[in-house]
Amino acid sequence: MPGQEDPRERHRWLEALYGAHADRVMGYLVHRTDRDTAQEIVSETFLLAWRKQKSVPDDALPWLLAAARRLLANRVRSDLRRQALAERIQAVLNDAPSTAFEDRVADREHVFRVLMLLTETDREVLLLAGWYDLTAQQAATALGCSRAAYTLRLHRARKRFRTALEQQASLTTINSEVPA
Repeated sequence: MPGQEDPRERHRWLEALYGAHADRVMGYLVHRTDRDTAQEIVSETFLLAWRKQKSVPDDALPWLLAAARRLLANRVRSDLRRQALAERIQAVLNDAPSTAFEDRVADREHVFRVLMLLTETDREVLLLAGWYDLTAQQAATALGCSRAAYTLRLHRARKRFRTALEQQASLTTINSEVPA
């Protein structure tokens, strides 16, 4: 590993690292996943080595294999979350009452308009919970606050959202009753 920050030296270091270990990292991954995913994880592994060059020990192979294992585990978890989300969406679509497409679009537009009435902070808190489906701890980490602070923010944002939703609903009802 180079001691200086010369880009050419860093590039040579990465080329040497890749030449020495890429085949073994690829072999390790091919036993655990399909070839395309393995190739992607190999690329991510060496990108991580490039980024964390100072952390890579002289005996780099164990470090590279551990990094590849973690990156693959992250990919698997991400794929499982994506699949679970798709299944939940499909279940909601299958269980949803057969309302007209136009009504569903109107409902979404209504919710979007109400969300836009809220502050950016309230929108972000609500979207982390409702859209991105993060746990309280994950959302707190994303916002850079404690779990308790996030939970309080979410409670308050939901309260303001309900109030804004009710106000918009009453305005819509009043406007629809007034003759044109």
